[in-house]
Amino acid sequence: MNPNHSLLSWILASQFAAILVVCSKLTIPLGPIPLTGQTLAVGIIASLLTVRTAQKAIFLYLLLGLIGLPVFAGSATSLAALFGPTAGYLWGFFLYVTLTSWWLRSRRKTTINLLVANLPGALIQLVLGSLWLTVSNQLNLTAALLTGLFPFLIPAVIKIIMVAAIVQLVQQRVSLPLGRGTN
Repeated sequence: MNPNHSLLSWILASQFAAILVVCSKLTIPLGPIPLTGQTLAVGIIASLLTVRTAQKAIFLYLLLGLIGLPVFAGSATSLAALFGPTAGYLWGFFLYVTLTSWWLRSRRKTTINLLVANLPGALIQLVLGSLWLTVSNQLNLTAALLTGLFPFLIPAVIKIIMVAAIVQLVQQRVSLPLGRGTN
């Protein structure tokens, strides 16, 4: 890999990790799991960046929280967030960006393709977060799904529609330096 290409990938990942930090501050408390802007940012990251660059952005975001910076929703930091009730959602960001970015890598980013790519990524991330609630909060599967999945389905669809609109606006105005075909 070209060293300049690698550096550019890390710079883009850093910029998008910063966007994720800002979006994590948009929080509406809903019991143990808040409604946040994080998944909006994750969808944008997954839709605009290559698989590896998107994964780097999530890695940087999680690393910032692990070292103690208040980057997560509610300004949570460190191991408490990465292994607490919201941990499954945070770790699920990797699956979201990997699946979505991979699916979009060789497709035009039309509204339909963006919606189709983001729906499974968002759903898998929500399911993973809900399954983690069975461990972190000792909930049975039904209670975990009622707490961590169902209340977030409609907001997820709204965010995915927003992702599609934002990504199309960005595409019209900015040419990201890393092509979709490269990782």
